[in-house]
Amino acid sequence: MSTLLLDDLLEPIRPELAQVERVTQDALADATEPLGTALRHAVSGGKQLRPALAVLAGHMMGAPLTSVYRLAAALDLLHAATLIHDDVVDDAAERRGRHTLHTVWPTGATVLAGDYLLAQSIALIADLGQPRLLQVYAGVLRAMCAGEIRQSVTAQSQSGNREEYVRRIEAKTAAFLAASAEMAGLLAGASDAQLAALDAFGRELGLAYQIVDDVLDLVGDQDRLGKPVGSDLRQGLITLPIIYHLEQAGADDPVRAVLAGQRCTAHVRAASAVICQSGAIELALTEARDHARRSQAALTTLPDNDARQVLWSLVDYALARSQ
Repeated sequence: MSTLLLDDLLEPIRPELAQVERVTQDALADATEPLGTALRHAVSGGKQLRPALAVLAGHMMGAPLTSVYRLAAALDLLHAATLIHDDVVDDAAERRGRHTLHTVWPTGATVLAGDYLLAQSIALIADLGQPRLLQVYAGVLRAMCAGEIRQSVTAQSQSGNREEYVRRIEAKTAAFLAASAEMAGLLAGASDAQLAALDAFGRELGLAYQIVDDVLDLVGDQDRLGKPVGSDLRQGLITLPIIYHLEQAGADDPVRAVLAGQRCTAHVRAASAVICQSGAIELALTEARDHARRSQAALTTLPDNDARQVLWSLVDYALARSQ
């Protein structure tokens, strides 16, 4: 993996991200305790990829910065809400190196905390006064919810279908990044052709990012990831490297045993090792590179300025990252 660091890439927009953080914290200021502290923890410690994407796309397209800050804060709150809900659905014990909220709060209260963040996010979007922004926002929220439901109800019947995998990660990550870029374009009054390019840029970036994320689940460092390595496999979730491995695996393969229910730590480690030795990791990364190239190709049709160059490098980071 390369040493390309997200912090270095985002250094040029650090003052703007600080403004986004102020808007985010203002949106949570009325939350009483213990809710306020829990929500501030939920929105802290992330990579800031989604707000950064909105800020950079807004810079590239010439959108009003005060509106971009509200959009970016709304996206950050939405992302935090989905993480809280995902942790409940997945029964995840850790997130960003900390105990997840549902492990210390009742499940019902945890879900409502996520709903609170979602409501604050919607309020920020509504304040921008553009109905089309709300339409795009509602569309990505529907896509994410439908994708999570489909994943939950079909988890035990997955057969390694690549088309289903792509649909799942489009809903999980790609739709969100596509909407982040497109909404910034809407704030700038971008043309339909430019909006389509922004959507394609974000969507392809999201596909590349999620494939690398699924690879890192098998080969990454637990301290860097903030969650146990092999988490997807332990949950029986079939990701792209697992699909590539299964296409060449025998009936008695240890990965099939884990997917069939043998999910103790020893079995998961053995299965992860077999996947890493099979060539499946490189095949998955090759597919991620294809999506990254398409993401950068979409950028070439948009205004050429410093922000576009950072977005280009952000695609490179999505491939090279180690966490």
